[in-house]
Amino acid sequence: GINAEYGSSGINAEYGDLLVNAAAVKGVEVLCSTNKELAYSLENANIPGDPFFNILLRIVSTRCMMQAVYFCSGLYPEEEYFHYGLAVPLYTHFTSPIRRYPDLLVHRLLAASVGSDKTYTELLDRNIVNEWCENMNYRHHQAQLVQRSSIALHTQLYFKDKCLDEDAYILFVRRNAIVVLVRRYGLESTIFLKAIESDVEFNYEEEKCKLTVGKVTMQMFDRVVVQISVEDCNIQHKKLRMKLVNPIIPGVSVEPSTSLWATMMSLMFPGQLPSNLRSQFL
Repeated sequence: GINAEYGSSGINAEYGDLLVNAAAVKGVEVLCSTNKELAYSLENANIPGDPFFNILLRIVSTRCMMQAVYFCSGLYPEEEYFHYGLAVPLYTHFTSPIRRYPDLLVHRLLAASVGSDKTYTELLDRNIVNEWCENMNYRHHQAQLVQRSSIALHTQLYFKDKCLDEDAYILFVRRNAIVVLVRRYGLESTIFLKAIESDVEFNYEEEKCKLTVGKVTMQMFDRVVVQISVEDCNIQHKKLRMKLVNPIIPGVSVEPSTSLWATMMSLMFPGQLPSNLRSQFL
């Protein structure tokens, strides 16, 4: 038959440690040795006063899973079947309100198996089923690429000629960068932290999901302020660009964009906005 596998063999071992360590930073325990343990941990991973933390943790857990695929169950041992998303050992599409093609194939396969329909008897050949599964996986991946391209295009059109400062959350910490999620727009971007001054030190602590730049420390799930704009230096390859505004890291962070409050403050304080007011308004 056709099985729908979410996350392939489940949590990638390397990223599984990242998920556990990231949750531990906030005092939350996550177990991911089995799909049931993971589902239970995510259900109970809450921080009072921070309802968005659970959503962030679920996003990170999804990134830690390997790519979802369809496969023919007759060609793989049963111990390789997993569905981490539903926390069940076996899963396949049977029906769906949107009538996806995999659902139709499962219906046809079931009908051919019980002998109620002889139209698609070739589905009884597992090698043919496997070819169709591989084609569905390929088409699904292509559809994802089209979706991402469409989102990127319309996002660039929306932010054209704009420069906005928005709240964001750190999803991942790298050696010289942070991956942030802007909650308001659902945008994700990698911000490379390039110091203008050579004496700015970078200290990356992988197990603690922590990056210290100069005297400022950032961890996964921390809240930051980023600046969003469209980089159009190459007219054929425009990109959405994010830069760090807050926390303020000398030689790394950029000045806030000209928003309403910044305009008012600039009228009151001609020239550069005092650092104490920057901290207050950001």
